[in-house]
Amino acid sequence: MSRTLARQLRAIVQLATAPQSAPRAAMTRARLIDLLQQDGTVTIQAKGQELRLLASRGPHFAAAAAQFRAEEPEMLAWIDSFQGGDVFWDIGAAVGMFSMYAALTPGVQVCAFEPKATSLAVLVEHLALNGMGDRVLPLPVAFSDRSGLTRLELATLAPGSGGNSVAGVPDQFGHSHSIFSQATLAYRIDDFRRDFAMPAPTHIKIDVDGAEALILRGAPETLPLVASLMIEVEGLNAAEAATRIEAPLAASGLREVMTVRGAGSGRNRLYRRGG
Repeated sequence: MSRTLARQLRAIVQLATAPQSAPRAAMTRARLIDLLQQDGTVTIQAKGQELRLLASRGPHFAAAAAQFRAEEPEMLAWIDSFQGGDVFWDIGAAVGMFSMYAALTPGVQVCAFEPKATSLAVLVEHLALNGMGDRVLPLPVAFSDRSGLTRLELATLAPGSGGNSVAGVPDQFGHSHSIFSQATLAYRIDDFRRDFAMPAPTHIKIDVDGAEALILRGAPETLPLVASLMIEVEGLNAAEAATRIEAPLAASGLREVMTVRGAGSGRNRLYRRGG
């Protein structure tokens, strides 16, 4: 019904601008879009502060913004445990909701890694809108098990949407649909830290729709320095967790916090040093 109504409204706008010259009609439609996007801004109260989200930029993001607190409460509870001086790496940051939420805690340094161009653009807009340019570092980098140029296969161009894959690797459900192949820079985490003299992250979030195992394989030197890590585990990742997820984390001394598995969204697993 929402798509049908949207098409009907588009037809009304086209009819209303038909008497205008082509340039004037284009300007009118552009201004209408700008007004609708401003009206679609959602304000969330968090930690005694406000986060403003451009919820109208994409259907998936709009739904996530509308249920920000209810969608992944286990993620928010984990982020609430961060303290000043901690370094948080948000790998698969999308449009930056969790990155900004983490940055609300004074003294937490945040690196938001998002290679998808359309999502990164909204992430940067979010940082500007919320005055967080000095608290969150947005980086257009993908992580994998080897460093170099690769391709990011996009299932959709919509900001904040998932289902993308790196170097043709199927997503966590075995799907590999692509409407556009975007060139991107990929790094092993260990190589990235070494090349750019980056401090080790205290906490890492990984939500990359299938490339989780590749990322963990590229971080044998970094993982032993991490205090906690939350990773999305679904589909094939869940079926093969023993080799894809558990083995590299266990080797680095990270143990799963079993009370988190199945809680909230049911998608995320939390690992801490010492368990």
